[in-house]
Amino acid sequence: MGDRAMLSKFMFHWELRNTQEFGACYKVRVPACYEVIRVIGGKALFLDEHYARLEGSAASIGKSLPFTIEELDRHISELMQANGVQNYNVKFIMNGFEEEGGPYLYLFMNPTSYPTEEMYRDGVATDLLRIVRKNPHAKIINQSLRDQADALMAEKELFEALLVNDKEEITEGSKSNVFFIRGDVCYTCPSEGVLLGVTRQRILRIAKEGGIEIREESIPAGSLSSFDAAFISGTSPKILPIARIGEIPMNPDNPVLRRLMAVYDEEIRKYLAR
Repeated sequence: MGDRAMLSKFMFHWELRNTQEFGACYKVRVPACYEVIRVIGGKALFLDEHYARLEGSAASIGKSLPFTIEELDRHISELMQANGVQNYNVKFIMNGFEEEGGPYLYLFMNPTSYPTEEMYRDGVATDLLRIVRKNPHAKIINQSLRDQADALMAEKELFEALLVNDKEEITEGSKSNVFFIRGDVCYTCPSEGVLLGVTRQRILRIAKEGGIEIREESIPAGSLSSFDAAFISGTSPKILPIARIGEIPMNPDNPVLRRLMAVYDEEIRKYLAR
């Protein structure tokens, strides 16, 4: 399934093109805002939240979206149908704002790898990366951060790198948000310091509705051993237990964590059934 993206068609200014044309059409331009959206059973998951965040990313660089959520939804469906798939991630990029003919819009099948059942059961390996994401509320491409995180993950065979700021506080993952559990309470970095992930926002809401306390507090990197469990959240991983952070073990079978995982999966089922 992971190779299908290399054979996919993609949208360029809402014209369906073959992937072979992508290299000739796509150019890396700065600034660029983007969004990755999971499609399940042909339906874009939590599209309203993704569209709202995309609006916010564009607004952070003084731009607006030249299309409606209905148009985006329709073109995602067209793209999935053209590739003959029902379950995959699609990626949207908008750049070239000041160029003639811009902004340039790209919607394409994104190479997708979802966690295995074993990962959901046993958790995944992570470690710390000391780097700061500028303007964390905007989904803006940051190639330097991505390259450093990928290098660390490859070197240490990690699933994710957790970012540490200049105050020695853990903020988020390189491509996810992160939560910690101590006793019956969940902790996560305050909203002003992280990307406001669509999954993260859902977790905050369903936890409150389910009576699970979540505190938005700074997480000192030196305090990891005081937590019982931890997990990352995001479009592809959903809620994914962490087995270890560096050499510090976490409990992937923590009951609060397992409860959140079950409630979030039910949230997905309800959304897709609308």
